Amino acid sequence: MGTKTPNHRPPADSVIARARREQIVEAAVGIIISQGLHNLSLSKIERETRMKRGQLTYYFPTKEDILLAVFDRLLALLISQVHGLDDIKDKHGLPGIWEMITKALTTVLGRSPVGWEFHALQYTFLAQMAHREDFREKLATSFGEMRMGMGAHWSVSANPTAVLAKKVSPKTIASLFQAIMHGLTMQLAVDPDAFDRGEMLELCVGLLAPLFIKTTAKKTGRERPQ
Repeated sequence: MGTKTPNHRPPADSVIARARREQIVEAAVGIIISQGLHNLSLSKIERETRMKRGQLTYYFPTKEDILLAVFDRLLALLISQVHGLDDIKDKHGLPGIWEMITKALTTVLGRSPVGWEFHALQYTFLAQMAHREDFREKLATSFGEMRMGMGAHWSVSANPTAVLAKKVSPKTIASLFQAIMHGLTMQLAVDPDAFDRGEMLELCVGLLAPLFIKTTAKKTGRERPQ
């Protein structure tokens, strides 16, 4: 009698294995975004990936493991939201905090949808905060690192007009901007036509400029960035 050929699987760290894990995570993300987290199941992922249960559980033994991988995808998207902003320099070659702010606002308020996958996943996992302390802690760490980075840039290159800006910490300034960004993205995620984007950009720039740069006052009493 002939011997059976062993069922060889790619090593866990091989290119094929990484590609299949990515395929599984992509399928899970698609299901969560289109059907909701409560509808995520191994059987649906099997259908989306055309994998058998044994293949699926080889890469991710449980649905919880897949969920954690999706959460890691959210954190990666969070990092990508600010990728490149810290490389912006002002005219003196310093980290340009105001340039970072205006670029971020322009990106979020652009006509093309930005980061739809990120926002869908973010709000899905935020809804789990009440009973998933691990999710809350990871998100808090990521948000905190963003605030810390922005606060460091503000300390180096900000030259605010507003007296109030000199009385609060860089962390507080960063938290305010983060809150504005989250608020805008949430409104646009719910209703892309919630407000005039150009008008909102002008308003945000006008309100925030004195916290970051020197501004000049015209006879109207309004302050404009130099």
